[in-house]
Amino acid sequence: MPNLATPMNEHPKRPILCGTDFSEQATQAANVAAAFAQRLGAPLLLVHGVDERGDIPSLYWPGLIEELRPRLGAEAERLRLLGAKVEETLAGGVPDDGVAKCAEQADARLIVLGSSGLGSVGRWILGSVSERIAEAAWVPTLVLRESARIGDWARGGAPLRVFVGADFTPVSDAALTWAAELREIGPCEFTVGYVDRLADERAEQALHAPPNTPRAPEMQEMLSYDLRQKAAGFFSKEHLAVHVLPATGPVEVRLLELVAEARADLIVIGTHQWHGRSRLRHASVSRRVLHTAPVSVACVPAHRVVSVKNAPLPQVGRVLVATDLSTHGSQAVPHAFSLLPAGGAVRLVHVAEPGQAQEPLLARLRELIPAEAARPGLHAEVKVIAHRHAAEAICDAAERFEADVICIGSHGQTGLAATLLGSVAQAVVSRSTRPVLVVPIQPA
Repeated sequence: MPNLATPMNEHPKRPILCGTDFSEQATQAANVAAAFAQRLGAPLLLVHGVDERGDIPSLYWPGLIEELRPRLGAEAERLRLLGAKVEETLAGGVPDDGVAKCAEQADARLIVLGSSGLGSVGRWILGSVSERIAEAAWVPTLVLRESARIGDWARGGAPLRVFVGADFTPVSDAALTWAAELREIGPCEFTVGYVDRLADERAEQALHAPPNTPRAPEMQEMLSYDLRQKAAGFFSKEHLAVHVLPATGPVEVRLLELVAEARADLIVIGTHQWHGRSRLRHASVSRRVLHTAPVSVACVPAHRVVSVKNAPLPQVGRVLVATDLSTHGSQAVPHAFSLLPAGGAVRLVHVAEPGQAQEPLLARLRELIPAEAARPGLHAEVKVIAHRHAAEAICDAAERFEADVICIGSHGQTGLAATLLGSVAQAVVSRSTRPVLVVPIQPA
């Protein structure tokens, strides 16, 4: 299976695939796809799925294919006159051989589709064909709603204003990586936006925070700084704006507010590829953005689903270790560094009460860095986080640091003591989306 994060220029022969239903929207999308293919030196694969909705019995497909073949040939010839190298394919449709399946079989680098004209109500009830393909495909999919602007850019026009919906997850990394590669087609101006949900809505909810409680100003500032640092790894600073919006309510609504503020021509967003009943169980921000956005949307899948047996072994390169600066709490620090024998980065954090002086705490954290950690290729840093709830602060810090593992000490409280006093380690384990190594009290 191809790596979805592979840069566009590494495989110059991978095709741009354009799905067409011969509508006006599809014609405009094909023009854009042809411009992309020419700029990238790639072939254009024009595909019509006979039954993308899955409504027609397969026994009728052969007759329909014969009727549609001349129309597809005529559209392919039109695109050849625009200068594209075009191959055409008639596919049976869902579920065995539709547009998404053709893209995977052809190892396409991108699917380009016109937005179906069902209107907002129809899209909410049924979902358009283009949206269904974007949600199902394991290939980045561009659904065009404003073809003229993107087509003009691809043919050498003004820079494209690109908005990337981001957070601190691998899904976001896939979107940022793909968006950065758009510069191979033409110049871009990037806005990276993140909607910071309040305490009652965040996935890593604070158990003690009352509803609609915003982050402390220090945490908000740290979040903005870390997001900017993350984005700077993908885009040059002179063509980058970063916005964090603390807000309640539907994430997609707030995200589209940031899109409008940025006057973006294109939204790029990472997706999970939920299928079947899983698609109904999992609320998807990308799906709702795709339904409601007034501008074009590119959906970038984070990864392919692979079996555990064939899954690549995870690599640990970044470890966040938390300590309360007690003797027991600090015993996790050496274990954190031991996870990175070949180099990497360790961030050592302490959660302090807001208003507490940080410099003495930072000095104590530096003293905890093992002498053996001073080796080439290993980077160690310390940080004090002002927050009233340690577990929430640690999970947030791990997300922003993009830690592969969280390392934390346990005070070993059990039974009634754990119930009454609570356990930061236990709360981190239950709340974190990342692996957690809990180090118990070590014997003297």
